Amino acid sequence: MEKGIFISPFVDRGFKILFGQENSKELLIDLLNDLLEGERHIEDLEYMNNELPPETADGRTALFDLRCKDKDGSIFLVEMQNCNQPYIYERGLYYICRAIAGQDRIGDRWKFDIVPVYGIFFLNFKSGKSDKVKTDIILADKETGKPVSKMIREIFIEFPLFNKTENECETPLDYWLYNLKHMEKLESLEFKGQKALFQRLEELARIVNMNKKERDEYEACLKVYRDNYNTWNYMKEQALKEGKEEGLEIGKAEGLEIGRAEGLAKGRIEGRTEGRNIERLSHARKMLDKGYPIEDIVEITGLTIDEIKGL
Repeated sequence: MEKGIFISPFVDRGFKILFGQENSKELLIDLLNDLLEGERHIEDLEYMNNELPPETADGRTALFDLRCKDKDGSIFLVEMQNCNQPYIYERGLYYICRAIAGQDRIGDRWKFDIVPVYGIFFLNFKSGKSDKVKTDIILADKETGKPVSKMIREIFIEFPLFNKTENECETPLDYWLYNLKHMEKLESLEFKGQKALFQRLEELARIVNMNKKERDEYEACLKVYRDNYNTWNYMKEQALKEGKEEGLEIGKAEGLEIGRAEGLAKGRIEGRTEGRNIERLSHARKMLDKGYPIEDIVEITGLTIDEIKGL
């Protein structure tokens, strides 16, 4: 594949270069403000440790792409997800609950004075649970729709559902989503006239401006991302083809044929996904043997810390 001028924000290392450093913090602030336009205005952010240790000896470690807080103490969990996960909404809720539970204090004087936790999840796949680009989830009364708490907030952005052309983009969030979705293919970022901050985004996103360490880490992550993407597409195509052929042989009625084809396709996708996960574990084991830091293995393979430590 031909190399572009800009890094891909869908690659873990690329996303963190654009939004996870002190010198790029203003970009993250602007993006979050556009997501929450008319609701709140973030003036500053402080990056936090992106790892929450397990609550019990056999519990899970929670590892976020980015975890930060504003001057009021509100916590923002920001994730870029590439791997199609059927339980992504539940995973997001689990992460938010972990961040809330982490505010627990010992003693009788603590009165549950917790701060809000915002989960911002950028998805480079269709979740299958929404037909909207932006799904905004709050705690609300079922009958009236009235919010009952501001402590939990989930926002999901599904890039495959964002299909606006350059001329159709109207809002600041549109400008962000258009540039992020097409960044790897653009020769120059759009909407710099509408958003002066995009000049800084363009500077950070240029591959030639990366130092050697950043470039090596980015290239390693990019290879994994492209391998996973190509493998997933191949699995889907093969599963649908094989499932349809087998379903047509077995089924007689058209409805049965379609249902069987879809069922077989799903089974094959799940099986190949499991095979792919075994391959990722094998790569991680080799990287451990060569002395790679666990944090780097997490970034490159997409595995969790617990999965890697269990090897």
